[in-house]
Amino acid sequence: MTEEKKALLPYGTSPSFPAIEVTYTAEWDGHLAGKARDTITARAEEIKTDYSELSQLAKDTEFVNAIEKRFEVQVGKDYYVYERERGLKFLSIIAPHEWTVATKPHQYHGWFRLSPDGTWIRNPE
Repeated sequence: MTEEKKALLPYGTSPSFPAIEVTYTAEWDGHLAGKARDTITARAEEIKTDYSELSQLAKDTEFVNAIEKRFEVQVGKDYYVYERERGLKFLSIIAPHEWTVATKPHQYHGWFRLSPDGTWIRNPE
């Protein structure tokens, strides 16, 4: 057997070599368990965040899809949702700062962009 292979054996290759004893395995097991727990906890938090974001995306998409549109919407364009005094919501290409005092809608509900997959993404203000 070559010297390189002997160095990789988990035991001594000669009777004069001391016995190899593995000690403190409980500490190592505890370390591995802690590492696994931390990994699982971090992944669970990621899943929780992903679920929250996906849930908000579904709500926003349902909200905008329920609004009557009087024009053809295009992917990648910005749209703004407003509400008239009578409670009727509408989609517009006019940004909030572009309205005059006389024409400004009653309430502003957000800025959205249509994505290629058909979902409506709310843009941060």
